[in-house]
Amino acid sequence: MSEETMSKQKECEDAIKDLLRKVMVALIFQGNLAFDKDNEDYAQMAFEELIEMTNERPDLLLPHVNEIFQCIYQVLDKPEFEEKTRFLAEELMELLLLHYRHAGQVVIQTGKFLGRIFSMLTAVDDDPEKYAQGVKRLARYAPVMGGQYILEKFSMMFEWHYFSQEWQCRHAAVISHSIIANNCRESIDKFDILVEQPIKAVDDTHFRVRWAAIGAIEEFSCYLNPEFQLQYYQKVLPALIKALNFSSHPCIQVQAASSLFYFIQHCTSDLLKPYTDEIIHKLLSCLQRGKQLLKEEALTAIASLASSSEDCFQPHYKTVMPYVKVAMMKASAESDHILLLKSIECMTMVGVAAGKEKFCDDIQMVVQLLISLQESKLEIEDPMRNQVLLAWGRLCKCLGPDFQPYLGVVIPHVLQSAKLGSHVTSLKHSESENSFQSIMPLSLGDESTERKQLVLEEIAKACKVLCLCATELKEGFDLWIDEVAHTLVPLLNFDLYEEVREVSILALPELLKSFKAAMEKGYVERYQELPFEELCSFIVTALVEALHKEPLMEIQIITLEAIEECMEISGPTLNTEQIKRFLHITMKILITSSNLSRNRVENKELEIFHNKASDCFITFTKAYKDSLSQFFDQLLSSMAYMWENDKSLEERRTALRIFSDVAQKCQEEALNYCKGRLQFLFDACYERKPEVLQIVAQGIGVSAEFGGSIFKSHMKEALGGLNSIMLRPETLRPDYLAAHDAAVSALGKIFLCHHEELNEVKVFGIWLSHLPIFNDLDQARVVHDQLCSMIEKFSELIVHKDSTHLSKIFAVFAEILRAGQNLASKETVNRIIEQLKHLQSNLPPDTWASIISSLVPSRAKVLQRKLST
Repeated sequence: MSEETMSKQKECEDAIKDLLRKVMVALIFQGNLAFDKDNEDYAQMAFEELIEMTNERPDLLLPHVNEIFQCIYQVLDKPEFEEKTRFLAEELMELLLLHYRHAGQVVIQTGKFLGRIFSMLTAVDDDPEKYAQGVKRLARYAPVMGGQYILEKFSMMFEWHYFSQEWQCRHAAVISHSIIANNCRESIDKFDILVEQPIKAVDDTHFRVRWAAIGAIEEFSCYLNPEFQLQYYQKVLPALIKALNFSSHPCIQVQAASSLFYFIQHCTSDLLKPYTDEIIHKLLSCLQRGKQLLKEEALTAIASLASSSEDCFQPHYKTVMPYVKVAMMKASAESDHILLLKSIECMTMVGVAAGKEKFCDDIQMVVQLLISLQESKLEIEDPMRNQVLLAWGRLCKCLGPDFQPYLGVVIPHVLQSAKLGSHVTSLKHSESENSFQSIMPLSLGDESTERKQLVLEEIAKACKVLCLCATELKEGFDLWIDEVAHTLVPLLNFDLYEEVREVSILALPELLKSFKAAMEKGYVERYQELPFEELCSFIVTALVEALHKEPLMEIQIITLEAIEECMEISGPTLNTEQIKRFLHITMKILITSSNLSRNRVENKELEIFHNKASDCFITFTKAYKDSLSQFFDQLLSSMAYMWENDKSLEERRTALRIFSDVAQKCQEEALNYCKGRLQFLFDACYERKPEVLQIVAQGIGVSAEFGGSIFKSHMKEALGGLNSIMLRPETLRPDYLAAHDAAVSALGKIFLCHHEELNEVKVFGIWLSHLPIFNDLDQARVVHDQLCSMIEKFSELIVHKDSTHLSKIFAVFAEILRAGQNLASKETVNRIIEQLKHLQSNLPPDTWASIISSLVPSRAKVLQRKLST
């Protein structure tokens, strides 16, 4: 760009800035546009323009940030403004804090803004509405500014509030830390500046501050786990145990029990062990003498302690269970549903932690209560319905196969809950093949959102119990498999709640395992094999169709895993049309998913998806090996598409895995089918991406190993491509080493499988010059085993007829033996030693001595030591 052009551009920018400055001064900063209710339309217009300017040219507004902040405060501090005006003001504030956070003027304004928020938070007693607005405002803007930034940049402000004589100020400081933990987890690197002051505040002189501090520990436990637990358990647990003693303020006891529940959830038994006795003592005291709410929280905390302590809780079973049984019986007698729900949860979780040997005396009591609750026809919105399902699930996990006698009572009830899905919604597949379109709920259309959520959770929990029963009981679940399968399969497409879909998917392979185990035990001999094959076909085709409709990639991954597992269990049970449908859908989703633009996290998920799809294809080719040739077109044509230059590394890797697996199983037949498409491998040898070069070399190696006569016609291109990879200048760079090693391995396969087409001595010399391999240990083991095979197969040629390579062979052997089993398998190491002994006995003594003397002394000693043992 010429100096004249640059000068004109600068003049233009200066003119724009000058014009903007004049407009800002005229319209806003001299009061011509009054920010009051009468001129609210102008205020909205001004905010919209400022938002657009901030997005497009943030540098232009920096000189005016002080005035802009004042304009925003005018709106935010006056409740009479319309919601739209306040929304625009808040959006502009977000942009200012985002773009100018580190600018000096904005740092000052940010401090003032936080000061205004703190003044709102200190109004906790005087003006609860103002306090609520302060909480809401900090929750909105803290993520924009960044929690770490706020705590470090304005640490003096927080300290002033923590050490204030006014309890409202100390309360505000604690609450602010809770809000930051809740909303800024990703930006918090140093926990100490966030959590240590609130932990100290548990001993504050004012009970409201203590209550807030204990609540902050609950927030830290939820949003900073498990690091918070690992770093601060020695401070937090004693503080919460102490807080359980504050009987003069029951609200503190309740909050302490609640915080214990959340903190313990993410603790290991080792962390809890020194404190378990005291925690149990305090919680049982609360359960015995506390009021309703405290009893509920105490039961929940005991349940959490039992679950996290696992086997370490067994010694406490006899101490805890009598109290829990009394609470349960009392709640049942008084029809106290909430306390009964909590006591059932606690009792079953304590039982699972203690094990069935200790729990056996009390199980019947729980079973009778659960049966009576089932028969009481609980209302659809009653949380007890979900708790009964969870309790059955825990009993099943605790008892294992001994749960079988209860199935006749449990499963009909669980199936009834799972079948609620057919009443909640009816699914219709939309025109877009990878999306859902829900018809309005049939039976809950006029009910509250809360009630719908309870129903959805009940369906999910019922599916979990069915999955758990199949997993734990195995062949003992045989009588229910058919009905459960026909209940779960429709839920694979349940679009209202993804957890229902996920659990239904996970349950189906477990049903096939149960059926197969029952067949092996002779429980279903009367069925013969046909029903098993039909069930396998029914489940696999349903999973394939669910994969086709599933909008979430994380659930698509789970579905692929389930399909793979079902194919491993079932073997070849699909007919030709079903196989074609499976291949069509899976390939289509692979291709479609890769074409979507994604962020870093989504790209990682896509990589997992491709790996799972590859695993699924490999299992498929194993199960259907005998009939694989009729599906070459679908398998290998998609492979060629995924290999094109604009495709991602994951797609190319998937294509190679499919190609390699098919080539290994079908060998020349597969290579013959795609011989016209092999050129893509050789062309790709000249690309620059090392990851692609590695995949290419592996593909050539597979083709050489299994291609037979088909590969011979491509020998020249293959050798040229591999030579290009091995000899390029970048080969010594760390990121290219894996490609180099794969190319060496591929060349070794060509030599072993097609040596008659080569100048054997020359090619062997080239290949040997790249040994030993140190980088890719998997390839190293393959290549060094290849060397042993070549010496055995071509001993006359490379040892006796032309001994020029003997010194290099010995040097490579010495390096391999020195490294032990890092560079070669145990079998290969033994082969090397045997070959060295054979050479020692067959070579002339002078030749042997000459070769040994040519080695580095330390390597020569390695050889001599190995040969002497």
